[in-house]
Amino acid sequence: LEFPTTPVARASRFEGPMTIIQSFALLLVWAALLAYAAYRGYKIFITLLATSPTPFGARFASGILRSFSLDDDKFFCADGAPEEIAKKRRAGMDNLARSFDEQFAASQKASETVLDGISDLRFTDTNRVPFPFQKLVRERLNVATLALSSEGPHIVDLDGNRSLDVSGSYGVNVCGYDNYKRWMEAGLQRTKDLGPVLGPLHPIVGENLAMIKAVSKLDEVSFHMSGTEAIMCAVRLAAFNTRRKLVVTFAGAYHGWWDGVQPGPGNERKITDVLPLKDMSPASLNAIRARKDEIACVIVNPLQGFNPNSPPPNDLVLMTAAIRKAADSETLDHYAVWLKELRKVCTECEVPLMFDEVYTGFRMAPGGAQQYYGVHADMVVYGKTLGGGMPCGVVCGKKELMRRFDPERPLRVSYVIGTFSAHPLTMGAMNEFLRWVTTPEAEQVYEKVGKQFEHWIKDVNDEMKAENLPLSVHNLTTVWTVIFNQPGRYHWMFQYYLRDEGIALSWVGTGRLLVSLDFVQNDFELLKKKLVNAAKRMRDDGWWYLGTPDKPITAQSISAAMGKEMAYNTVMKTVREGLLAEVLCLPEQTGPRAPKAVPPETLQEFYEEVMRRKEDDHAASHSNTVNQFMHLISSTIFIINYYTIWSNCTATMATGLFSLFLRQSGHAIFEPPCHDEEELLLGFNTRSKCFVVAGYTLAPLISLLRLSNDVGFFYALASIARSWLGVTLFFVLGHTGLLWMQYGFRISMVWLIKLVTDPFTDVLVYYPSAVTVWTTKDWQTATWDNFLSHLNGAPKDGGAKSPEEKKTQ
Repeated sequence: LEFPTTPVARASRFEGPMTIIQSFALLLVWAALLAYAAYRGYKIFITLLATSPTPFGARFASGILRSFSLDDDKFFCADGAPEEIAKKRRAGMDNLARSFDEQFAASQKASETVLDGISDLRFTDTNRVPFPFQKLVRERLNVATLALSSEGPHIVDLDGNRSLDVSGSYGVNVCGYDNYKRWMEAGLQRTKDLGPVLGPLHPIVGENLAMIKAVSKLDEVSFHMSGTEAIMCAVRLAAFNTRRKLVVTFAGAYHGWWDGVQPGPGNERKITDVLPLKDMSPASLNAIRARKDEIACVIVNPLQGFNPNSPPPNDLVLMTAAIRKAADSETLDHYAVWLKELRKVCTECEVPLMFDEVYTGFRMAPGGAQQYYGVHADMVVYGKTLGGGMPCGVVCGKKELMRRFDPERPLRVSYVIGTFSAHPLTMGAMNEFLRWVTTPEAEQVYEKVGKQFEHWIKDVNDEMKAENLPLSVHNLTTVWTVIFNQPGRYHWMFQYYLRDEGIALSWVGTGRLLVSLDFVQNDFELLKKKLVNAAKRMRDDGWWYLGTPDKPITAQSISAAMGKEMAYNTVMKTVREGLLAEVLCLPEQTGPRAPKAVPPETLQEFYEEVMRRKEDDHAASHSNTVNQFMHLISSTIFIINYYTIWSNCTATMATGLFSLFLRQSGHAIFEPPCHDEEELLLGFNTRSKCFVVAGYTLAPLISLLRLSNDVGFFYALASIARSWLGVTLFFVLGHTGLLWMQYGFRISMVWLIKLVTDPFTDVLVYYPSAVTVWTTKDWQTATWDNFLSHLNGAPKDGGAKSPEEKKTQ
């Protein structure tokens, strides 16, 4: 047996086996990478199928869409209604404004002074109606926000008006204001001796703990000061104890204002740990199964059964009837089945299921949504009414999910605590509420009022149908909403008729309404009467006009008008804020410098409008004889270019550019500044023409940079000519398009036809300058100051000045 003695010999001996081993190892690495990529690709694919695009689309749109306000004329006919209907609507708005001023005089005056500077109210007042209508509505219909007392389900304001409350104080009022006042007083009496002592707990906390555990059927409880704070705690604890970071929500569900559970608009933070899935979708269950090792918890707002895959209904976004829908009884039944399937999947995957019952807790049933749907969660969050009238938030959960420290790693903790948690006064009022809601009598009240309300819903819908009114009401227990059964752009106005009838609403308007358990038959009858009267008044004032058979107002026509408005204002505002507005000379939209333009109706009117604008242009910026002579030369060349462009683009653009420079020099050097008058003519002013000239100057430089060094002169000139043609089309078509968007197609064509025919009329008008130019004194007006005045956009008579004028100035 011989062994190799040199390194080369040893390497050659083992070359074969080493290559095989290396290849096999490389194959294993590639196989592992491909398997991982396939696994990740599968997860991404499954997630995309289940993810709701609504939050991302809405968030994207919120960063692009620009605000605008309809003026007084367009406000009342935004749906295409004729003038006679607009007059009825205007009269209806006037009547409402007078009624508001009379009914709420003291409240309005006080709200302007006492409440000035409260940003919360500035936010809610801005978000009552769709944004194009907000300006005029805020000016005319001031919603008072000051109240003095409550009497049963009625609220008494500063003027002494008694309004029937269906706002429910954002979900707090389940049992009736008088009950909460009693519970708050009793709670104070039981805890007042301790006062605001925090840290040590009042013994009443132990009673609350036992009752909450009995209701939630969970092991541990954590007290907080609001529902949002409680959600923050619950999510942090779930992530801490599962060692996972991904939080699953369902499209449209609201879980408080914390940005950690807001993937849609209202949150400026980049969200990477929230996954909004589709409600009631098998694909969502598959996504949970596929990503179970990443999911810290699945959060459900059980109220979503009322409007699956939609955000909480709000008059702010009630731009068309199609935006708001409510689930029927069959859908609600399917939602209950869906929750049971979700519970099963979460159990199989060992993913905590969390119910956000801040709103639904103790409203849908004494045991909340868990009792109503028959589904039990691993964590439940309560708030609002549980405080017995006091602010509170409560987290309930299984023991293994409520731990805030790691017994194996003493430095790893989830720091969740609050100064006012378990405040004695809150605990006292909460105790009074819990002692009532856990009694058999409370169950009977829930059942009785629930049956009355179901009967009321049917009665109201029957009367609305009998009166041929285009709306209906739908409910989920004591939560209800108004649904509009025909297309319309003004459904949001209904909230103001309801307020005028004496119904108290929250800032979300008719989107989410509530009745409390202290409603009696007389209250239901009064509510129905006010609801129907408000609907009749709104109908009679023309807000639900549907057009004529030959020109109907449909959902499609409304959507098209809204899309056009939003696209136009977004584009125009974006353009106005950039250099493009200066370059393309975009006219002012409002104010004294905004051009007035009436579209011509006939061919004769079109011709007269073109000629009128030519005369105005001549009077504004063509008074100098030298400028007229330069226009005569350039116009002659332009007329020739109209013929040569079809046979020799290069020569046409070269001579045309020379003509343009000559033409612009006449304006910028010899003509007095007249920026203000030129702005009223819809065309390019001298300042923007300087940008045009700059564009023509830069175009050949860019073209030459793109060409190689060995390209011949004529080939390069042809390339430059094509770039000049592109610049020409950009300026002409760009300005025409902006005029089309702002003034309509006919006015844009007036300007375009005027531009194209200017060379012909210039030759006819300015040919005498060929004789007078040689003897005129207009050559003396050429100064550097005059040129700078043009660039600065000086008004007429604001250009070059004599030394005496400068000294005086």
